[in-house]
Formats: sequence, C-alpha cells, structure tokens
Amino acid sequence: MQVLLALSLGIFMHSCIDPFEIEATEFNSALVVEGTITNQYKTQRILVSRTFPLDTVLMSGVSRAKVEVKDSNGNLYEFKESSAGVYTSKEPFTVVFGHTYVLTIQSNDGKTYVSEDTAVPATSSIDNLYAERNFKDDGAEEGMFIYLDSYDATGESKYYRYEYDETYKIIAPFYSFADAYVVSRTPNPAVDIRVRTKEERVCYKTVSSNTIIQENTTNLSEDKVNKFPIRFINRDNFILSHRYSVLVRQYVQNRAAFAYYKTLETLSGTESLFSQIQTGLLEGNIKALTDEENVIGFFQVSTVSEKRLFFNYTDFFPNEELPNFVSDCPIVSPPIVVEGGATPLLDAIENNLLKYYGEYTPPQDGLIQTQPHGPYDMVYTVCGDCTVLGSNVVPDFWIE
Repeated sequence: MQVLLALSLGIFMHSCIDPFEIEATEFNSALVVEGTITNQYKTQRILVSRTFPLDTVLMSGVSRAKVEVKDSNGNLYEFKESSAGVYTSKEPFTVVFGHTYVLTIQSNDGKTYVSEDTAVPATSSIDNLYAERNFKDDGAEEGMFIYLDSYDATGESKYYRYEYDETYKIIAPFYSFADAYVVSRTPNPAVDIRVRTKEERVCYKTVSSNTIIQENTTNLSEDKVNKFPIRFINRDNFILSHRYSVLVRQYVQNRAAFAYYKTLETLSGTESLFSQIQTGLLEGNIKALTDEENVIGFFQVSTVSEKRLFFNYTDFFPNEELPNFVSDCPIVSPPIVVEGGATPLLDAIENNLLKYYGEYTPPQDGLIQTQPHGPYDMVYTVCGDCTVLGSNVVPDFWIE
C-alpha cells in the first residue's frame, strides 16, 4: 500500500518536480504455520505455507514437509500431506489433559521448525446456544443474534475462541417439476419439456466463519460467558428465509494463544493465515532451529465444546414477508427462432441460463404482445434450480 501510494504521488507530482525512483528493498520469505489440535478424537490438521513478495502470490502452501507432533509421554503423531500445504494426521487422535505437545516441521530443504512445549488447557462446555430477534447499532439494523452462555466452575478456562458453521435451506422460488430441453437444432429447431430427474427445488448451503471471535473472563468475578454474541444476521438476509442452523465450537486456549489471535485480528482482520499478513509484526510460538528465518503462526492445543441450533424464519417473524431472494426473477419467453436464424431459447437452455417455469401466458395487463415469444415462460436458472446456490444432498445432521 505504501509503495502504491508513493507511485501515485510520483505520477501526480510529475509536472511539478522531477520524478524519483523507488528503491526495492530485500524481501525475506517467512514460513507460516497454523495448527490447532484438540481433545476431539479426530483427524487433526496443520497448515504450512510461505509468504512471498507482494508482486507475486501472497501465500503458497509448502509441500513435501515432514510434520510431526510429539507429546510428553513419548507418543508420536505423524502427519501426511493431503493437499498443498495441508497436513492431516495419519491416524485420528485426541490430546490428553496433563500432557504437553510439541510440533516439529522439517521442510524438504532440510530446515527444521519447532514449537514451544504446549499444555492442554482446562475444559469448559457450552451451556446454552440460542437465537433472539433484536436490533443492533441503536436500532440501525434488525435481525437475529446468535448468543452463547458457558461457565467453568473451576475458573481455569478464562480465554475463549469461537468458530461456527452455518447451514441454511434454499428453496428455488420459481421451481417447476418439468424442465425444457432441446429436441433438435437443424433443420427444424425444436424444444420440449420432460420431468426433472434430480432434486433442484430444495438445497442446503454450509458456510464457515472467517473472522476471529474471542472472549475472556479475566476481569470478571466468575469464569462465566453470558449472552456472548457469536453472530448477527440482518433480517433481510436470504439465508434466514426458511430454516437455519448453526454449529458453534468453543475453544479454550491459553493466554499466549488469545494474545496472538488478538494481534492477528488487528493486523489482518481474518483468522486464516493463508490470507495477507504484515510479516515481521506477528510473533508466534514456533521458531526456526537452523537459521534466523522468520516464522509466523501459532501451534495451539485446545479443548473444544460444540453445540448446534436450529430455527425457522417464521419462528421469529410470523406472518411477515420472507427476505428477498438473491436475484430478481423476471419471467421471460424467448422465441425458438428469430429473424436471421438465431435461436435464443435453444441457446439459453443449452447454456443453462434459463429454466422452464410453465406454458407461455400472455401479459395480464391488457397490452398486446408485440415482440415475438416462445412456447414457454422461463426464469433465470438461479430462480428455478437451487443447485446453483447449494447442494441437493440433505446434511446428515439436518432436522426439520
């Protein structure tokens, strides 16, 4: 940004003073590590990437590295590369309270990186996850708040980080059980309709949180998180239109991890270390053993609690209009063939631009149809086929 600003000033002031040359400075690449292992028995994951100069790709996954986690009891957990820079444990495992854990990464050029010895923190469960209709910003927006309560009677947890996966139902507003298809193009262009063979009316979409959400209870008399806002959704957001679900995960972390993510939020505004970072300003708990190379990132050992919530739009907005769909859905009736030989309806069907909605119906406003039209009323595909926005596979956890 500073270089771009300097370039802009140089161009702007060219007519006033002699232009100056910007001297390139040496860029030191840095290893970036992001990994959290937990007390959930599962395949654990470590992300390893490397920063590059701003005039190239900002982040690139590091391949062919040797990644291992070792605990204080002598157990070794090996990781394998599942995709560029993504390493998953060869076997599922869980961290054990009372043990400490160390992450070791050896790159394919022989460099070694080691984390600090990290203990397993206390455990705190989510007591309550609930939704409330309310206003934010002094009435500027109305919508749904997702709140969370938790309590650790031992007072040992204190530092919390949250993630969520939200899933919402999508219903195509202009769905038809029939679909149009091209019968022939030449010499006689023709279309017809047939019954759809796959589910395209009801779909589901899952989106994960991508911001840092943290809370601490160090200034409270009890280790109690009360009505903490995990998420706010404006009432006009179409993801609320039908049925909505959210799975929230609460991570108990140590003070160093809390401080690290707090700094990361300030610098980059995102939880993912694969996005842009101001290198050199963020020090984690991983060091290079072979030289003075910079290492960005944090190896974290956490305990996790999770809880899921479902609700419908009508539960909180009874007898009120649903939020607007993501697209306008005008009904159009393109002709099969127009003067000059173009075939707009066939082209739209073959390019999946339009979906069949019904037989052509003349305008109801009393006006005479002056433009050529086809045999069918059609809508944008997104309005008649939910798979444009989500998956037609019902999630395993879904409850109606």
